[in-house]
Amino acid sequence: MWRGGRTEQLEYTKKVLLVGDGAVGKTSLVRRYVHDLFADRYIATIGTKTTRKEFKLEYEAEDVCVTLDLGIWDILGQKGIEKAHQLYFEGAHAYIVVCDLTRADTLAAVPEWAARVHELCGKVPGVLAANKVDLVEDREARKGEVTALADGLGVKWFWNSAKTGENVEMLFYELGTKICEPIVTQFAQAKAEAAGRAGRPKKKFAGLRR
Repeated sequence: MWRGGRTEQLEYTKKVLLVGDGAVGKTSLVRRYVHDLFADRYIATIGTKTTRKEFKLEYEAEDVCVTLDLGIWDILGQKGIEKAHQLYFEGAHAYIVVCDLTRADTLAAVPEWAARVHELCGKVPGVLAANKVDLVEDREARKGEVTALADGLGVKWFWNSAKTGENVEMLFYELGTKICEPIVTQFAQAKAEAAGRAGRPKKKFAGLRR
C-alpha cells in the first residue's frame, strides 16, 4: 500500500450482466476470467449462470482501496424472452456485451442488446468484448466496424480471446473502474467537504492508481 494518511477500505457488491447472441463465447470468457480455464466445446447457457469474482482497486490520491465483489450474470443469448430478461437484468450495475468476430451478425446485434440493458436497468456503464480474436482467418468483423459501433454506443471495446486469455483481465478491470469511479468521486467530495469544514485543504479526485 502507498504512504499517506489512513487508507479508507470500501467494499461493494455489484451485479454485472454478460449479454450477446448465442455461441459468442460469454461463458468461456467468464471461465477464463474466474477460473483461468478454457474448453473448445460449446457450452450452452440455460437461462442464466452466476459467478462471483472479487478484486481490489486502489486510488492513491484519495487514500481509498475499493474491494469490488462482482456478481457476473451470464445471460442466455436468445432474443424474444422479454419476461426472462426483466427477471435476470433487474438490479444490474453494469454490463459487458459480447460479439463473435467470426460472425458479423453478432456484431450487428450489439446495439439491440445494449438498448435492452438500458431499457431495463437505466444508463448503466458497459464495455464491448470483441471475442475470438485468435481466429484471424475466420474473421468477418473488422476493426473499423467494431470501433465505429463502440463509438456510437459510447463504450470502450477490447479485442478478446477466451481461448488465449487476451485482454480478458483488462476487460473486467475496465468495467470495475467504470463502476467504482463515481463511488470514489463522491467519497472524495464528501471527504474534501469535511476537510474544508475542519479548516484543512481539499483534495481533488486524481483517478485510479496505475
